[in-house]
Amino acid sequence: MKKATLHINEQKRLDLLKSFKTDDRRRKDLEELTELACKLTNVPNSFISIVDVNTVWFKSQNGIELNDTPRELSFCAHAINHDKGFYSINDTLEHPDFENHPYVIDEKPIRSYAGVPLKDKNNLPLGTICVLDYKPHQFTKDDQQALELIADLVMRHLTLYKVNEELKESQERLKENNELLKEFARTVSHDMKMPLANMVLTTDLVAKKYGDTIDQSGKDYLKYIKDAAFGLSDYVTQILSHYESDSYMIEEKEVFDIYTLLEHIQEMLALPDEVNFILPEDNMELNINKSAMEQILINLIGNAQKYNDKEKIKISISAGESLDSYKISVRDNGMGIPEDKKEEIFKMFSTLNISDRLGKKGNGIGLNTVLKLVEKLNGSIDVKSELGKGTEFIVTLSK
Repeated sequence: MKKATLHINEQKRLDLLKSFKTDDRRRKDLEELTELACKLTNVPNSFISIVDVNTVWFKSQNGIELNDTPRELSFCAHAINHDKGFYSINDTLEHPDFENHPYVIDEKPIRSYAGVPLKDKNNLPLGTICVLDYKPHQFTKDDQQALELIADLVMRHLTLYKVNEELKESQERLKENNELLKEFARTVSHDMKMPLANMVLTTDLVAKKYGDTIDQSGKDYLKYIKDAAFGLSDYVTQILSHYESDSYMIEEKEVFDIYTLLEHIQEMLALPDEVNFILPEDNMELNINKSAMEQILINLIGNAQKYNDKEKIKISISAGESLDSYKISVRDNGMGIPEDKKEEIFKMFSTLNISDRLGKKGNGIGLNTVLKLVEKLNGSIDVKSELGKGTEFIVTLSK
C-alpha cells in the first residue's frame, strides 16, 4: 500500500481549511449534492470529504454510514494531490498503490473510486466530492463532468457558509464594542452631570458675591461659562436619553390617551407663553409603549420650539388612527428644513449647522433617537418642510 503524500502547499492548505471553520459535524444542506452525485454517476455511495491534518471528515454522505477515516488510509487524501483534478480508480485490485490496502482487502472491499478536489480560487483543495462502489466501475467523461459540476456547487455552499460565519462574528464584535461604548457613554455622562451642575452653581455664587467688584468683561466671562455648562449639560442629557432608549421594552404596551400625554410633556418642557401649543381636535387612546412615545414627542416638540425664528411660536399636534396604525404629527411655523437635508437630520451627530432661537447649536442626537424609537415601534417617520414657513413631522406607528 502506498500512503498519500502531503499536499505540495500543505500549510497553506491547512490555513485555508481553518479559515473555512470546518468541523466534524454533518451538513444537511449538502445532502442533496451527495445524492445528486450518486444519481449522475450511477454509483451507490458518495461523500463530501474534508481532508484535515490526520483525519478525513465526511460533511455529507449518501448510501453509506461513515463519519471519518484516518488520512493515511483515505482515498481522498490521494485525490487532493492529483494534478489533473479528476482522480479515478476503476478497479482497486488492479491498482498498485492500493495493494494490501485495508479497505481493499476488507470483507466488503472498496473496488472503485472517483473524486474531484474541492478547490478555492488559489487552487488549494479542502477535500473532495467522491463516489465509491463495492464492484469495479468504468468511469467516463460524463462522470468526470458531473463530479466537477457538483464540486463547484459544494465550494459555493462552503464559501457562503464561511462568509455567513464571518458576518456573525463581525456582528458579535460590533455588538460587544457597541455595548462597551454605550456603557462608557452612560458612565461618562452620569459622572459629568454633577460637575456641570456645580459649575452653574459656582458661577451664580461668584456673580452674586463679587458682582460689585467684577467689571463687565468678567461678568461676560461668567455668563459664557454658565452658558457653556448648560449647553454641555443638555448634550449629556441627550446622550443619556439616546442610550437609555435601547432599554425600552417596546413589547410592553399600555393604554393611555394623547391629551394626557401631551399635557404632561407641555409641563415637562415648561413651554413659555409665546408658544401657541395646539392639541389635536379629538382625544385618541393609544395602546403602545408609553415611554417610547413620550420620548419621541419630547424631542419633536422641543425642537419645534427651539428652532423657531418667529415672534409667536405655533406648535400644532394632530392625531388619528386606522385599523392597523396610529398617525401623529407635530407641525410648527419655524425655520424650515432644506429639501436636501431631510434625510441627513436623522443621522447621529448630524446638524444643519444653525443656531436655535437662543443662539445655541444643536448636537444631532435628538432626531436620531426619535428615528431609532420609531423603528423599534415598527413605524416610520416622514418630514414635510418649507424654508421660512415651518416643518411637519408625521409619525406612523403599528398597532
